[in-house]
Amino acid sequence: MIKSLHAENFRCFKELDLSDLRRVNVVVGMNATGKTALLEALRLALGGTPNTLWAMNNARGFFAPVPQPIITREIFESIWSPYFFNFDVFNAILTDCCDSENHHATTRVFFDVQRPVTAVPQHLLQQPQSVLPSSFIPPLAFERSSFSGVKSTLYASVQSQGGLNFDSGPELGSVTEILPSLAWILNPAQVFSQVSQRQREEAIIDAVRDEFDQSLESLVVLAPSGIAGLYAGLRYLREKLPVGYLSAGISRFIAMLSAVLIFGKGVVLIDEIEDGISYRIFPALWKYLLKFAMENDTQIFASTHSLECVRALLPAMEGHEHEFALLRAERANGASSITLVPGKFLESAIDQGVEVR
Repeated sequence: MIKSLHAENFRCFKELDLSDLRRVNVVVGMNATGKTALLEALRLALGGTPNTLWAMNNARGFFAPVPQPIITREIFESIWSPYFFNFDVFNAILTDCCDSENHHATTRVFFDVQRPVTAVPQHLLQQPQSVLPSSFIPPLAFERSSFSGVKSTLYASVQSQGGLNFDSGPELGSVTEILPSLAWILNPAQVFSQVSQRQREEAIIDAVRDEFDQSLESLVVLAPSGIAGLYAGLRYLREKLPVGYLSAGISRFIAMLSAVLIFGKGVVLIDEIEDGISYRIFPALWKYLLKFAMENDTQIFASTHSLECVRALLPAMEGHEHEFALLRAERANGASSITLVPGKFLESAIDQGVEVR
């Protein structure tokens, strides 16, 4: 498990220091205070690859087209500058996470002006542009050190024809992509198929049957139209139907529990955990998340805007207070900060009006 996280110059965090992280970490705060950015900092710290950053905008539901070909340094930097605090690409992004065995994984992200840069072909430079093209484009470097001490550097760069190139390499830790609040991005079939492959699907089926529909007999990944989807078998129906037809909330419930099973000894990141889930299901959601996390040694970071959702974790937390922490995000003078409240003080913090939304 990750016990501490340090980050600099990432998103809305000029500097971030968190220690004493727990198995289940609930991130709260008003809009635009850095809840999702904290999940992204963890994702970068455990990923450390160009593709890690590239995928983050997808999790936020932002799919801005990238001009092709990329023929100026300004265009290339504009792709990455939102990840740098205050868009300052001259100060490197730093992450350092420490696990329960006191091993560190670090990543430094910066534009490497010392490395031989990409020269844009002359015929591209001759194309009319509103901004004078630059013939040299420094690559974005990901300078990494893994938990086992292995050092490497990966690059996001521009090819000679103006296309993007991302170096590939192993991630630094076992971690999910951020499970988004946008249900249409989430693919429960993909994560459930991995659970089924490991013959763990009965645990998910039992949880869904207990909390949603006693008539549920099976969950299975099918592709009757050529596209794989998660289907449910119910006693009173002649045919299986897509789980999404029953409820988007059930799809998300399944995806979250499946991720915890799949990423044993790893980290699961969930954005706006309450989205699409009825408040009556919140206690069961926390109960199963903690149960599966403890059984599989999985660590969870989940953001929420819902005070009801936070209150609902109190029954699951009883007797397991040491497994929980509340992470309160705040923003002042353009920079965000995170305050950790240990589980044993969580109920008091709620009673005193901790800012959730």
